[in-house]
Amino acid sequence: MHGAAAVRKDARVTDSPPSPKANRLATPGWLDTRLVLGVLLVLTSVVVGARVLSSADRSQTVWATTHDLAPGAQLADRDLTRVRVRLFGHSENYVRGTGPAPVGYFLRRGVGGGELLPFNALSKPGADLSFRFLTVPVRRGHLPPNLTSGAQVDVYVSPESKAGATTSASATPPRLVVRNVTVLLRRASGGLSASNDDEPVVLRVRPADVPLLLAAMSEGRIDLVGVPRKQESETTGTS
Repeated sequence: MHGAAAVRKDARVTDSPPSPKANRLATPGWLDTRLVLGVLLVLTSVVVGARVLSSADRSQTVWATTHDLAPGAQLADRDLTRVRVRLFGHSENYVRGTGPAPVGYFLRRGVGGGELLPFNALSKPGADLSFRFLTVPVRRGHLPPNLTSGAQVDVYVSPESKAGATTSASATPPRLVVRNVTVLLRRASGGLSASNDDEPVVLRVRPADVPLLLAAMSEGRIDLVGVPRKQESETTGTS
């Protein structure tokens, strides 16, 4: 009896105590908020990147000019080239490069080199674009100093004072004779003459405007006023 009790007592002494329950670490709530914000940022970046890539490919091919072209010029292959640009909603204003080149069409206004070809600057082949060439003597200082071939000018005349009339009674304001006339040639006059201060300027005008200019040259001093490139148009008179 005493031996069995001793064994049981020894067994109780050698038994290991039960292990305590492990406490699990709880995830803080602020980590959930940061995780959600991170996911939102990633998704936003993906969406924005996709839109940027898609918008970067919205360029279109249109026709442009290879050099400066004067009003009335007939387009040829050498005058045109395809360019790829982004037009931001104004593609309907220009001739698309997906179709054939508008060879044979006439320009209703001047177009600068490298400029996109606008629809409203074109005139169909066969339109009435007949012109005449007229040389107009212009005094030095009465025309733009940088006037070159292909530019457009408005032609004014300042009537001369009548003999014997007072300055106040004969002062007549300049009069517009014809607008948007294309300059074909400007050259300095040569030789010794009374008109040595005149510069002959060759203008391209419509047949109906020839009498107007001839009458203006006999009426008084001619002035040429430069027309800005954006305001150039097909040659028209001032009837």
